[in-house]
Amino acid sequence: MINYKEEQNKLDNFKPGDGVDFWRPKAGQHKIKALSELEDSEPFDGDESKPQVKIALQIGEDQKVWTMSKGVSSASAYGQLVKLANDNKETLKDLEFTIVVVNDGTKNTYTIVK
Repeated sequence: MINYKEEQNKLDNFKPGDGVDFWRPKAGQHKIKALSELEDSEPFDGDESKPQVKIALQIGEDQKVWTMSKGVSSASAYGQLVKLANDNKETLKDLEFTIVVVNDGTKNTYTIVK
């Protein structure tokens, strides 16, 4: 049975990115618009020792959520998004930028530019 109070709470607190597909970046250049700020996320593998963050994105006509590890270097995707936010008056929401994804056969590397 549905708990209507919980469902109403979810509906009242809906944010862009909730209930949409997760983005799995593929190699290439992607024009992005941030629909939210970075926020903490539950680790998808349940491993609390690997902090995760998420951000809601507009990619073309699609709304997606991108989750990533909370990187420890400025070269990580997380580090680049933090720098981008700092360079943009400490906000990502509504910012348009480009993500270049390169895959070396084992992992993706990201370059994020305004």
